[in-house]
Amino acid sequence: MPKIIYILKLNKTRVVFGIVTVYIVAAFGWWTFAHIRSSRILYASEHNHLELLCYKATLDMNGMISEEIVDDTLKGKEFLQANYPQLEVVFDETLPPLENFLIRPKEQSYLDLEARHQRTIRMYTLEGLVMMGFLFWGIIWIYRNLNNRLKLRRQQSNFLLSITHELKTPLASIKLYLETLQKRTLSKEQAATIVANSLEDVSRLRDLVDNVLIAAQLDNSKYELHKFEINLTDTIEKAVNRFVTPRNIQSRVNMHLEKEVFYTTDATAVEMVVNNLLSNAVKYSPEVGKVDIVLRTTPSNIILAVSDEGQGITDEDKSSIFTQFYRSGDEQTRKSKGTGLGLYIVKNLLNLMEGEIKVKDNQTKGTTFELIFKKDA
Repeated sequence: MPKIIYILKLNKTRVVFGIVTVYIVAAFGWWTFAHIRSSRILYASEHNHLELLCYKATLDMNGMISEEIVDDTLKGKEFLQANYPQLEVVFDETLPPLENFLIRPKEQSYLDLEARHQRTIRMYTLEGLVMMGFLFWGIIWIYRNLNNRLKLRRQQSNFLLSITHELKTPLASIKLYLETLQKRTLSKEQAATIVANSLEDVSRLRDLVDNVLIAAQLDNSKYELHKFEINLTDTIEKAVNRFVTPRNIQSRVNMHLEKEVFYTTDATAVEMVVNNLLSNAVKYSPEVGKVDIVLRTTPSNIILAVSDEGQGITDEDKSSIFTQFYRSGDEQTRKSKGTGLGLYIVKNLLNLMEGEIKVKDNQTKGTTFELIFKKDA
């Protein structure tokens, strides 16, 4: 039901956006059409104005000939040139006065009028195309941002569902273990098992809270590294043991660590990166699947690889898995636990440590995350 409501809200938002877009495009198209139409009306008006000038000039010429002010062709042309520069007069000496001339617009007047009209049409058309281009660019930009915001809202909603589940599950287990200790008489072995399970759930809660806090600090650029030269081999081994021991999965995790590898970085950040990569590898691997951790060096780099035997990551998801809150599929139907913060934290911590991460398909099955650090100079 919540998914249906979300889809309805999403479609409603897109429908409203589509209606507004169509309205803006239609209004702008009408603006362009109206300007071109007004230009054509102005062209017709100026054309009629030339015809009216011819009529007025003819009346003036007739009056001057009648009053004998103009008595030859030269004076008639001079009069017309002085008062009506857009017009020209053609005389026919074989005809009687008042009938022996024809006044008409100069051909250049028509050409100038047509040129002005074409320039105006081109100007409005070009303005329309340029503004339409900016308009469509703006619409595309707004649409993409709207999609990103809707996607982020969905991911945040999924995160809230996931974090609620991740918090409730260990708390419920701890409550049950404590009630068992309180109400029943247990042997030392049984009590020790319950305490160990409770500590494992507490460890899960601590890791979850740490991830949320560090993700918030990374998001606000407030996380600071404290760099010292550390034994990377020992730091990784410590992080792995800290992860596998409470979960009793030592047999599933194989370490192949080159001895005495030193690097200047933040030990806590390294432990957090290893912890999140291990958590991710174990989470998406079958219960009997192996996880391999390899630390090796080259002449210029230090390389840490974490490989699992899970179902792998699709090429489409590879470009998004480091995004905050991102998880493929629907949170309510997904079997694996998680908040969508682990790989986001890994990527951003590596950026601070000036490291690089690559996602590769494992040679047999599953995924390999390869971390690359430049050796200290």
